[in-house]
Amino acid sequence: MNNKSSNYGLSYTARCDTISRILPTRVGIESAINPNLVTEVTAIWDTGASKSLITSKVVNNLKLKAISIQSMSTPSDKNVPTNVYLINIYLPNRAKIIEIQALEGTLNGCDMLIGMDIINLGDFAVTNYNGQTMFSFRMPSMTPIDFTKHSHIEPKINETNKVGRNYLCPCGSGKKYKHCCINKV
Repeated sequence: MNNKSSNYGLSYTARCDTISRILPTRVGIESAINPNLVTEVTAIWDTGASKSLITSKVVNNLKLKAISIQSMSTPSDKNVPTNVYLINIYLPNRAKIIEIQALEGTLNGCDMLIGMDIINLGDFAVTNYNGQTMFSFRMPSMTPIDFTKHSHIEPKINETNKVGRNYLCPCGSGKKYKHCCINKV
């Protein structure tokens, strides 16, 4: 599927049984120039990385050829020259993201970082509900995600400081209390 001209979307959701500090996913990677071999690796979604990154192990396994050299900044170094490779990525549902320019670098515990160059192609959300982490990605973006606008959390009213009927509602709706949450009490 070509993500630049598709008229339908793709999505991927992963769940962790506990609260997770990392968002790992098994992905397939192939050369976008010679797509004759796919290698499966663990990738970590990283909103702090502006570009996606692959290790030299992936480069060697796929016999990738660099298409250019680009400067990369890391937490410890600035302007490090690094090779750039053109790759395709398969998410676990076999959705294909094509022609990603991935930088080569060193990683711990995975062989790819999925950076903002991919995340910006759509919507990305992380929730930590009932002690479990779930993250979801869809491409392209189809609707805005606004947790404030669509929140159905009832405001907690302090009984000692009652809200007057004609005051603005404490839930933040912008309506008078008598036309908003007073009816829910």
